[in-house]
Amino acid sequence: MPQIDVFSYICVESHTNYTPPVNTDGAFVLFRIKEFNLAQAIELAANPLKSIFSVWAEHQPQLELSNRLNQNNLGTISVSGIEGSSPAILISTLAKIQKKVILVVTQSTSEAVDFYEDIIAITDSEKVGLFPSRQILPYDFRPPVGEVIGIRISTLAAILDNSIEIIVCPVRALMEPTIPVEQLIAERINLKTKTEYELDILVNKLVELGFRRVPVVEEVGDFSLRGGVIDFFSPAAYAPVRVEYFGDEIETIRLFDVSTQLTIKRVDSVNLLPRREIPITQESVEMYLEKLPETDAGYIRDRYLNDPELPGLEWLSVMFGLKQGKLSDYLSDETIVFTDGLGRIKDEAESIIEEGRALYDRLKGQISSLVKPEKYYQKPRKLFESFNKYRLIDRLPFKGGR
Repeated sequence: MPQIDVFSYICVESHTNYTPPVNTDGAFVLFRIKEFNLAQAIELAANPLKSIFSVWAEHQPQLELSNRLNQNNLGTISVSGIEGSSPAILISTLAKIQKKVILVVTQSTSEAVDFYEDIIAITDSEKVGLFPSRQILPYDFRPPVGEVIGIRISTLAAILDNSIEIIVCPVRALMEPTIPVEQLIAERINLKTKTEYELDILVNKLVELGFRRVPVVEEVGDFSLRGGVIDFFSPAAYAPVRVEYFGDEIETIRLFDVSTQLTIKRVDSVNLLPRREIPITQESVEMYLEKLPETDAGYIRDRYLNDPELPGLEWLSVMFGLKQGKLSDYLSDETIVFTDGLGRIKDEAESIIEEGRALYDRLKGQISSLVKPEKYYQKPRKLFESFNKYRLIDRLPFKGGR
């Protein structure tokens, strides 16, 4: 029978007292050359990903890595020698074996997006969530991009629903505040066909959640009303939603195409999530401004004048004293954390704080009650100390490197 050789490798080291079963200068090989007969080769060609996962999962070093993760000691495990899409295969395999949520932390947003795309290319995309940074800086009067905030909130809701296995985020997103767990639980709504939910109540709820009323829905956070039909684009949906009423009863729910307005498909239910992570609207912001010194309030009002987006609300909410949440609040202690170069990630965290201090210095002369960046971002030291409660895998860019 013809033979096909398939091989790759991964090196695993331990920062605790652990001896690899096959020692090669502190490392051991995950894949040895594996032989396939013709029938197996045909199966590999027909379903290569399934075969790759099977090969990866069954080798002893991978099993040893999984066993280490199941032990009570929480020492860091470092992996090296994996490049390209191999880390994505490792993460996807671990998720299937461990049956635990895996948080992947990268240095930058672009690296997080690349990692996320690698993972969804080889596994069920509905089981993977991206948690990007807000992509707006503190002390800058700019509104966030609705799609970005929508992705963040949708991922948080999926964590609460236990519907995702892998979360990918840059360290900046991990440091940034977000909507508190209890607030998201209280504010999200599940609409179902053949159930009653008064249309007027739904309209008021959309306004409370920060949605904009527009003639035609085009972006995340838009809603429109025409008689007994209401359209909205929720962060939880990949397309806008059209809900048709018969009296107070929801008759149909459809996803539709923005450009053609034609139905994509009918669904039985849909989740309605907040448009923004901060529960402040143009109608309620004045209540918070009144608590500030008059000169500070006046400076902020000038930047909000005729702007329904309330730019800068994300960092101003900290100054207003609103309760803030963080991504780690949504994770259980059973979560496995995979850092894509912990040394680089720590350096990036310190750079983020330094960047924040520079921006703070530029604005502190204008707003006397301005909060320091350490009040907005989670402090790096506290963040990385919190990793101690998780099982941590760190990918080294090269053996012995940072």
